[in-house]
Amino acid sequence: MRRLLLVAVLLVAGVVPRASSAASAGVGPRWPYAERLCEERPRTGVPAAFGPARIFGGDEHTNITGVAFGRLGGRPVAVSTGQEGTMRVWALPALTPRGAPVRSRVLVPGAGLTIDMPPGQFRPHVPFEVNHRLNGRALRVTADDEMRVVDIATGRQVGPVMYLGEDNSVNAVALFSLGGRLTAAVNDNGGDENDPGPDAVTLWDLASGREAGLIEGDFSTVRAATVGGRTVLLTVNRGNRYDLGTSYPPVGTVSLWDPATRREISRLPGNPPPPEDAGGYTRIVYDRVSLAVGELDGRPVALTGGGDNTLRLWDLTTATQLAATTPNGHTDVVESFTVAELDGRRVLVSGSADSTVMVWDLSTLRRLQVLRGSNPAVMRYPRFADIPGAKPLITTWDGELRLWQLDSSGRLDPLPSGAEQGWFSMFHGRPAHLGEESGGVRLRDLATRAALGSRIPITGEQPVIRAVLTQLDGRDVVIDVRNRIRIWDLNSGRRIGTILDVRSPGHKEARPAVAQANCTTLVLSGAGPVVRVWDLRTGRELRQLTGHGGTIVHIRTGVIGDRPIAVTASEDGTIRVWNLIDGAPIGEPINVGRRYGVVELTELNGRTLLIRAGRDERIQMWDLGG
Repeated sequence: MRRLLLVAVLLVAGVVPRASSAASAGVGPRWPYAERLCEERPRTGVPAAFGPARIFGGDEHTNITGVAFGRLGGRPVAVSTGQEGTMRVWALPALTPRGAPVRSRVLVPGAGLTIDMPPGQFRPHVPFEVNHRLNGRALRVTADDEMRVVDIATGRQVGPVMYLGEDNSVNAVALFSLGGRLTAAVNDNGGDENDPGPDAVTLWDLASGREAGLIEGDFSTVRAATVGGRTVLLTVNRGNRYDLGTSYPPVGTVSLWDPATRREISRLPGNPPPPEDAGGYTRIVYDRVSLAVGELDGRPVALTGGGDNTLRLWDLTTATQLAATTPNGHTDVVESFTVAELDGRRVLVSGSADSTVMVWDLSTLRRLQVLRGSNPAVMRYPRFADIPGAKPLITTWDGELRLWQLDSSGRLDPLPSGAEQGWFSMFHGRPAHLGEESGGVRLRDLATRAALGSRIPITGEQPVIRAVLTQLDGRDVVIDVRNRIRIWDLNSGRRIGTILDVRSPGHKEARPAVAQANCTTLVLSGAGPVVRVWDLRTGRELRQLTGHGGTIVHIRTGVIGDRPIAVTASEDGTIRVWNLIDGAPIGEPINVGRRYGVVELTELNGRTLLIRAGRDERIQMWDLGG
């Protein structure tokens, strides 16, 4: 009767004891255990705040969103803005930086800087406005569904209204003289009538309101310049439109056109997009190349910048590149990274959709090496392991998933088959791998591939995704966390017990994490914007970590000195650090935006480091203390 009563009480509490047959098999004491929480008193204090992030490779543009020419201190300069939110000034013609970046997304003249801003640059494109002087008269041209010319002094309309298209979107308007008549080159999408056709350039005679010609192609902008005494038009090409059966210049290139004949005179390589075999587009709108035209020492020049994070200066007379900046870091999404050792040095190895793997010194944050695979889509997935003394691990895909160790010369040494999927950790002083095997999961020695313990019969789709290796009251266990937590004895492979009502579906929330705190084993599981903290000894929920405003996507655990902590990242664009002793937040939330990507914890010289990387192409590091 007492036995039945005990089972009923445990079921109400959300705890299911292991079967009696397992208890009689001599695999260890019965679960759940008696509560044994204690009050920890770490010597390490709670940090009040964390300093600013350091950036691997240094602060630089990530995706150039606008370019212009200007003057600073009487000297010509180039100006650029980037997706990371800075404006930067560059000396000409070498494109060397002038001063520190300014935290601004918009070019604002000031502090002695005069901006020669191309029409429509850095401002909404609808309605599009551009000013022009003709015979001493100041005119303004506006374009959206219709194009109009207005005398700025009187406010009166000059000439007829020109219909461009219903729900039309205008990319750019360039004004110039063609045969002695004021002409507008309009790059727009033609409205509903041309959807989804190519965005060509249409020439308009502003006096008569009639079309004066068409430059066929698919363009994102148009500019006018004077080269060799004659007007030319510059367009940024969007590339082929296979869906329309058309073939245009390659995407990102810049074409120079004779507006009288509408023929291409020359072409600049421009700023190319990612390789087509690099896994598809990931930069999205930032692939659009920004373009400005001007003069330098009396010769016509152009300035371009785009998703490759590179600013380029071009001589329009010779159609050659005069100078270009060189990015230090990745130019596309950082997909993964790992911390490891090479030749006794702690390094971070990162992989990106730009088809490169970069090796960084973890102490100085300087880039040591850039590796490129023979097939750009193959080698770009470092596996996070952070095993002391181990070389970096790289996952590749060439029709088959493979795992390699990377040496200091850039050579990849294959690891035995079977280690490509799963998780890495230290197991009693040895690197080990927890992976899928025979309808379950199994722990193996990473070097010898010898089995460690028994196969754990976790079933379902991708069983290892939610599996975690830990210790419970001195015994090695594997837990799998979904809508419940199941606890498995690693030695026997038998289920010890189950914690119900966890509400962590697995396909949406972060992978669970474990930690040792309060004299017990803690399990942290995500449930929407909340992290639930469980006592694995008793199956009881101890507390909830609340404060995020979006779904938890990463949970990491570690220590600051001897104080156990958790780090959580959320879809709300913040990372939070928590004191696991009492569940209180440490410091203020770290704002990383919604382009957070991968988050990991590591240690260097007794200091705990928080590292994140992702769609903003940057690798950032915070020193949490030690």
